[in-house]
Amino acid sequence: MLTIVLADCTARFDKKAQSEEYSLEIVHNVLLFAHYTNLAHERELRTIIHTKSDDVFLFEPDVKIPEHLEDFFEMMKRCVEGECPTGLVYTKQDLISLLNDELGEKIIMSPKGTHKEPMDCMTRSKDYVVVIGGFKKGDFISPVYKNFKQVISISDQLMKPWTVAAEVVVAYQYSSFE
Repeated sequence: MLTIVLADCTARFDKKAQSEEYSLEIVHNVLLFAHYTNLAHERELRTIIHTKSDDVFLFEPDVKIPEHLEDFFEMMKRCVEGECPTGLVYTKQDLISLLNDELGEKIIMSPKGTHKEPMDCMTRSKDYVVVIGGFKKGDFISPVYKNFKQVISISDQLMKPWTVAAEVVVAYQYSSFE
């Protein structure tokens, strides 16, 4: 199974948040992409959203992601208020304790990493947790570099999170079962 973690997102899902102000589109685009892939359909993909304020949303592959940004924001806001749809869990937890070894081998995607193709780092016979930055610019505030060893880069440039997620999903889906 592949777990995509969108980490240190600046998005907020509470009554005070304005969806335009907090990079909600990053979270929404990654989830829309991920939940409409063959891996999700085969139940081989889960997504985790982690915010800078340690809000954590665990999405099972069958959670229906609303196509409109406003509807998505409302779904997430209701979840924070205790009304999560089936297959979506909300909790408060720091990223490092969330990503235990039971979930799979951890890979951080960062321009600071060693240049490798994601397909060269994965096989379908293993579980992976791939951490992608959920922010427009900057770097992780969570201590991922200190706690996770494998850091890879698919570009020297800071790429959009949904592009990185697409590269990772395709690489995992088409990697060998060896």
